[in-house]
Amino acid sequence: MKTYFLVIVVLSTFCLNGCISQSPDPTPKLQHALLVEPNKAAVSIAIKTLVHIQEAQLASDVFTTSSTVTLNNVKGNNIIDTQSRNTADQFELMIKGTQCYIRHLDSKATIELKEAKCKINEL
Repeated sequence: MKTYFLVIVVLSTFCLNGCISQSPDPTPKLQHALLVEPNKAAVSIAIKTLVHIQEAQLASDVFTTSSTVTLNNVKGNNIIDTQSRNTADQFELMIKGTQCYIRHLDSKATIELKEAKCKINEL
């Protein structure tokens, strides 16, 4: 009887140990990124979507040397926000796996940047 009980305990331990060791890899987190190639058009569309504006004046090399960009005096296009805002809007380019994202720093709203290729910003 003792042998039978010992066998059950040992087998149970091995089974539980196997379940614990098969935990999935952690989900990768968003990291700061840079564009591999300039893509002003895709970035402009994403930023306009995030903050609901009609026009965004961007440099042709946006997000190629820095993970962040600041837009000053953005004008809203809705009825409530008809005057120029005094605060600057900041955005950051992020990467998760191989997918690029742009995040609005104030609202934390994030949009996928499908047409662009990014790499992790090592700085």
